[in-house]
Amino acid sequence: MTKEEQREKRARIAELLRSKELEAVVLRKGANVAWIIGGRAHIPTTLELSCMDVIVYQDRIVVVTNKIEAPRLIAEELSGDEEVLVVNWFEGRDALLPKGAKIGSDGPDGERTNIQPDIEALRRNLNTIEVERLKDIGKDATAALEEAMLDIEPDMSEVEVAGEIAEELWERNLEPVVLLVAGERRINQFRHPLPTQDSVGKMAMGVICGRRKGLIASVTRIIKFGSLTTEENENYLKLLNVEAEFLNATKPGVLLSDAFKAGQAEYLKQGFDRDEWTKHHQGGPTGYLPRDFPAHEKTLHEIQIRNAIAWNPSARGLKVEDTLVTNEGGFDFVTGGGDWPGIEIAGRRRPGIASR
Repeated sequence: MTKEEQREKRARIAELLRSKELEAVVLRKGANVAWIIGGRAHIPTTLELSCMDVIVYQDRIVVVTNKIEAPRLIAEELSGDEEVLVVNWFEGRDALLPKGAKIGSDGPDGERTNIQPDIEALRRNLNTIEVERLKDIGKDATAALEEAMLDIEPDMSEVEVAGEIAEELWERNLEPVVLLVAGERRINQFRHPLPTQDSVGKMAMGVICGRRKGLIASVTRIIKFGSLTTEENENYLKLLNVEAEFLNATKPGVLLSDAFKAGQAEYLKQGFDRDEWTKHHQGGPTGYLPRDFPAHEKTLHEIQIRNAIAWNPSARGLKVEDTLVTNEGGFDFVTGGGDWPGIEIAGRRRPGIASR
């Protein structure tokens, strides 16, 4: 991260602290730490907590970590503005963290004031530098998934397909934080198909959330070996029309609940079962997590400028998904735009089902 990017974020945090009459906030969750440092905040990808704690005061920033991580963080992840406090790997970091009612935290904490919703709201509102980084990530994530999916064969296992996708992601310096693959047998059974030893067969779906320096882009693509049946083609077009309603309602000033309801209502209009939308979440805000939360009909968060969102409607074994960032006039996709076959729906080029 550049110092400029971090200082912009710290200025927003300082304003938040003043408004709440707090002296500092302790950030411990991986997504929040990755946001403030603009870098990798994890060692195991499975942990919610970061490998460092970050204390943001109104006028300075302090990183607390251990002797294992400190040299790498200083050399590769931090901006240089941070003061770094180091403990032994066998010691806890808590003793170096400020406590009390005047200290905020990014989660429930009996020793500090929880301002988690406020921090997450700041994190969701990307700055212009982050938007440019996310565009690069989205372009590379799209290329990785599409190149891999066009190279697979029907006799490959889902695990082998996942390996092909992962290789393409890592070649582009993207971490596969979510990687799902479904072949012909499982594509209509499971909405979150972790890859298995099953053969792909006549159809395969690949789903990724690719991460670089904390920011994440989500993409889904489907390939058919042979021609699409009339039913498959019709169902996919109906699904794209559902997605179009989510997209039409996605603009600054609109509540996420209203954007959700627009897509939700379209399922029934397109002839899907009344409860089809209940079988899988429909997407929601993203950025530093695959989803900050799944949007639903009671999500009263207002869409802001420079929010990253990934809708992912699904039905009858099919799914469509790309990542967008809102702007003053609506939004721009940060994924897509490659050589993958496309279909125009509601004036937008959307991914088709590739046929080989």
